Order: sequence, then C-alpha cells, then structure tokens
Amino acid sequence: MNISLGILAWNEAEVIAVSLRSLFEQSLFQRLENLDASVQVVVVPNGCTDATAGVAAEALTRCAAAMSADRLRWQVCELQEPGKANAWNQFVHEFADPGADYLFLMDADIRFTHPDTLLNMIRALEQNRDASVSTDLPQKHVLFKKRKSLFDHLSLAIGQMTQAATAQITGQLYCARGPVLRRIYLPPGLIADDGFIKVMVCTELLRSPSDDRRVVRAPDASHVFEAYTRFRDIFFNQRRQQVAHTIYVFLRDYLSAQTGTRDAGEIVRDNNADDPDWYRKLIRERVAGGGRWVIYPGAFGIRFRRLKKLPLPQRIRKLPATLVGFILDAMVLVAANAFLKSGKLKGIWKDTKTTQLGAASDGSATDGSF
Repeated sequence: MNISLGILAWNEAEVIAVSLRSLFEQSLFQRLENLDASVQVVVVPNGCTDATAGVAAEALTRCAAAMSADRLRWQVCELQEPGKANAWNQFVHEFADPGADYLFLMDADIRFTHPDTLLNMIRALEQNRDASVSTDLPQKHVLFKKRKSLFDHLSLAIGQMTQAATAQITGQLYCARGPVLRRIYLPPGLIADDGFIKVMVCTELLRSPSDDRRVVRAPDASHVFEAYTRFRDIFFNQRRQQVAHTIYVFLRDYLSAQTGTRDAGEIVRDNNADDPDWYRKLIRERVAGGGRWVIYPGAFGIRFRRLKKLPLPQRIRKLPATLVGFILDAMVLVAANAFLKSGKLKGIWKDTKTTQLGAASDGSATDGSF
C-alpha cells in the first residue's frame, strides 16, 4: 500500500514543527512494516514570507531519523506563488507518488487528538468500497477549555450543526483514493477547495446525481484546530465562506453546461492550461450580469434547513444557536454581496493568527481583482 500525504502551508513557521511532531506520533507510522505500506510526506509551502520551508525541513529530518528509508520518504517543495488551490494541484498532480493508493491532504496548523486517526481513515475507505473520501472529526480548541464562556458554548453548538450535515469534507484533513483525486483539478485562485472537491467526488465530476455515500467519516479519528473566538475573525471567516460558496455556484453552473465529451476535471485542467485567468473572468461575468444581489439562492435559510434535519429534542436545544447564527448570517451575506460587487478578491483572507494553537489561517492566500 502506497500513501502520499501533502501538507499545504502558508506562513506557518511558528506552528508547523508542532504539527509535524503530532503527525509522526500517529500509529500509522509505527505500523508501516506490518501493513506492508510506505508513506511519502510532502510539505508544500506556497508564497511564504517566513521560514516555513526551513522549519519544516528541520522538523522532518528529526521526525524521520529513526524510520526506514524504504518505508518513509519526505520532501519540502516550496512554491513562490501563494494560493491553496495551486499548491493542491501541484501536490496531487506533480509531487505526490503517481501510484499512491491513498492521498491525504492536511493543513499545517492542526494537531491530532486520536492516535489512530490516519489509520482509521484508511480503514474507513477499505471497509466502504462505495466511498472515495474519508474524513475525521474536526474539534475546536475551545472544546478542551476547562471554563467555557457563553460564546464558546455557542460556537460549539453551531459547529455541531454544521458537522451534522452529510458528506462534509473539511479542507483541514481528509483522505481520498488516489485514482479519484487525480481526476480532479482546481481552478487557480479557488477560495475554498473542500466544497468544490465534495461536489466533484459525490457527482463523479458532474456526470451523475450526487451520492453522499462517497464521503464517509471514520470512527475514532479526530484533530483539533483553533476556532475563531473574536467577533471580527468570525465575521471575516463567514464572509469568506459565503463568497466562496457563491463562486462555487458560478463554477457548478458553468461546468455543468460545459460537460459533454469531457468531464468537469478535464474541463478545469484544459482551462487552467489555456488561460489561468479563466476563473476570474467567469466571476466577473456572473457578477456583472447578476444585478444588485449576486449571492446564491437560499443562503438565508441554510441554518434552518440543517436544524430541520435534526431530531426534535436537538432542534429545541439548538434553536437559540440557530437564531444567533441567522442574525450573523444576515449581516455577513450583505457584506459578502458588497464584497463581490466591489470587483476585488483582495482582502478576502484576513490575518487571524493568535498564540492559542498557532496560526488560525487555513493556509491560503488569494489576492487581486477578479
């Protein structure tokens, strides 16, 4: 069994060594010989202005020192151009072992909270032949606080509602079958990759109706990430997500109309090669022709639709969090609409670094006008 694990990093010098130590404490690395498996670890710093690449190389040298070179290979592949989508494309299609059975994608600012997380994510795919992607349980760092504020409890309640939705992929960590992921290409500058990848996987590149069974959550698998705890960070993150989802709708509509002899992956691949700016041109055209309101239909009711899917006792318990989330959504959606209408994506990523867990950024940078 061949495994390639890509760690996409943007200015994570302060935390990546800790994340790599946590990674190498995973039971998978101690059981490679028994599993007759090999692992390739690739760190992809992209557009970094700090020492991420050097810190990663030093940490990998230490972590891999006691391991067999036949079972573990590692490298740091630094890219000058920032952007998670570009780093993702480079890892999946250039740096990863082309024969890898499984590909992991991981952010550089998470820590594992279960020792068998990676192993159980692989097992989830081996035991579910219909599944193409496995995920773990993302845990907010406030979950582990001894004294939680009212805001902490509210944040956790909202997060639980999001996790209750089916077939959720979080870009922080997921595992996919190699042949499936290698058919997918991301548009340069894509703001959020996880939602796009979910749709590509669940619809077989827009060639079949969506099947949520293609994404499974592995049992006994989890990681912790730093949740947003300041209102401005929450606001900017929510605005980014709404802008990203609206752009995803633009992409879905475009790719659905283009799909014919080529699938969606091939269309994106060819467009990227022919005109790297095609994605921004598409956004410009859709925003210009969308009138005053360009946010995707149904945006205001999404939390209530999620609430409706829960059992009645949970609906009652989570109603206050839903109402608060709806009020926040209303403010965010107006701001997201204005942001899109401004004609620029510059500033969509805000610096949210704190000292609580390391960098709160998810490793992407998107800049410039569309």
